[in-house]
Amino acid sequence: MTGPEEHGNQEWYPQEPYQEQPPEYQQPQVYYDAYGQPQQYVQDPYQQQYYQQPQQPQVYYDAYGRPQQYVQDPYQQQPAYQQPAPPPVAPVQPVQVRPVQPVRPPVAEPPVTAVPPQARKAAAPEQDYPTGEFTFVDEEAEQSEDVIDWLKFAESRTERRDERRRKLRNRLLGAGLALVLVAGGTAGYLWWQGDLGGPGSAAVAAGGRTVNVVHLRDLQGKVTSALLVNDQSGRKASVLLLPDGLKLPSSGISATETLGKSLDATGASGTREGLTTVLGAPVAGTWRLDTPYLLLLVAQLGGIKVDTNAAVREGNQPAGKELAPAGKAVSLTAQAAVAYATYQAPGETTDAQLARFGQVLDAVLRVMPTDLKEAQDLVHRVGAVPDPSLPEPALAGVLVQLAQYAKENHLTTGALSVQPDGTLDEATAGKQVKDVLGGTVKNAAAANKVTRVSVLNGSGVDEAANTAGSQITNAGLELLPSGAKAPAQAASEIRYTDDAKLPVAQQLALSLGLKDTAVKKVTTAQNADLVVVLGKDYQAPKPQ
Repeated sequence: MTGPEEHGNQEWYPQEPYQEQPPEYQQPQVYYDAYGQPQQYVQDPYQQQYYQQPQQPQVYYDAYGRPQQYVQDPYQQQPAYQQPAPPPVAPVQPVQVRPVQPVRPPVAEPPVTAVPPQARKAAAPEQDYPTGEFTFVDEEAEQSEDVIDWLKFAESRTERRDERRRKLRNRLLGAGLALVLVAGGTAGYLWWQGDLGGPGSAAVAAGGRTVNVVHLRDLQGKVTSALLVNDQSGRKASVLLLPDGLKLPSSGISATETLGKSLDATGASGTREGLTTVLGAPVAGTWRLDTPYLLLLVAQLGGIKVDTNAAVREGNQPAGKELAPAGKAVSLTAQAAVAYATYQAPGETTDAQLARFGQVLDAVLRVMPTDLKEAQDLVHRVGAVPDPSLPEPALAGVLVQLAQYAKENHLTTGALSVQPDGTLDEATAGKQVKDVLGGTVKNAAAANKVTRVSVLNGSGVDEAANTAGSQITNAGLELLPSGAKAPAQAASEIRYTDDAKLPVAQQLALSLGLKDTAVKKVTTAQNADLVVVLGKDYQAPKPQ
């Protein structure tokens, strides 16, 4: 080194020539390889360049089970799990640094199936592909598997949906079939009971008509009757009032019984049979409507309107409180309706009271509901004990049909014409019965096919009555029980009132061993077709 040179008052020393810093202090240069990965460029002291072999990227799996590439930042320290850098290789020519290319991020696809990564890796074993191609090749394979899994899932879900639809369709069909069966059973029941023209109705023998009888019975036991006729073929309905003096065949001591007493004497069934015989039209059922039930029925309907012809008073007494006046379209409460239906003024016949009952019955039918369910609820709320021939569902069906005709103004009300002796004449009653019921009238006495015989013992021998009774029964005649005795007389008699019974009386005389002169016609009423009065000339047959 040269000595200092003087420069003024200071010493100046020449500086050392500039020397470059050793290579280890130089800032490392970065370049990118063909895959876009940052690499470290190192220059040795002899200006020879080396490059480090790119590290093997670490692979990990994302949340969807797809492999991803792990890239190490060159400016960070090497992780503990990174493999040590390989030794330098032979020197190569300097590599031209390429411009930085952005790394294409992986395309995020929606998850197709919820298969866990462990199951996916077990189902699809890894293959040894180059690092840069691993993502694209495996992604295509996974997409194929995802498509297959999706098709399987969609197919299974479609099958489950179809199965649910098939089960729902079967249930709907079953429910519909059950409803059809219930409706058919109800209709069949009503049809069998006669409300829909079944075998229990008048439709079989009376040209499509259904006939039922209603009996109004007050607290004193007085019975007022009427027929409810549903003429389906004629699209009309009728209320046929029956006078209580109408004679019906009887199975009691008397050959006939009036309608007013028949309900107590022969019961509801016997009364229906008697009406069927006399009118020539089957009567299907009986509606027993006592006044307490009529009171409840009108109350449930909210009252009725009637053209009254008499003032209605409480208890049907002249001095009682007036419930409704006489006039047109008078509103009657339940109590007033019952009082008017049973009212008979002093000096009036029973036909006047029968006509008022017909007015109330007609008004009730005109305000009855036409819906079967509502009618059934109404009949059930009234709480009447129905006759087995006309239970609540069938009675509701009858009332609904009559109410429909009433609202169409196809309902008529009238009284059957009956002669003073209780019989029906062909001229008047015959036409009514044929037009309304489709039947043919027949008198009660002529309707009895079996001759009824009663015995009075006037022979003075107690056992003679029993012996004669056995002979009468063996002759095919009906013996009426009687223990009455007649004054003792010498000659026996067989009395009759109807000329049609004369041949039967003559045959009975032969059976009893009496003379033909014993048969006599009388005009006085008697309780049987033939009355046998045993005299002292009657000889009991000797046992053989």
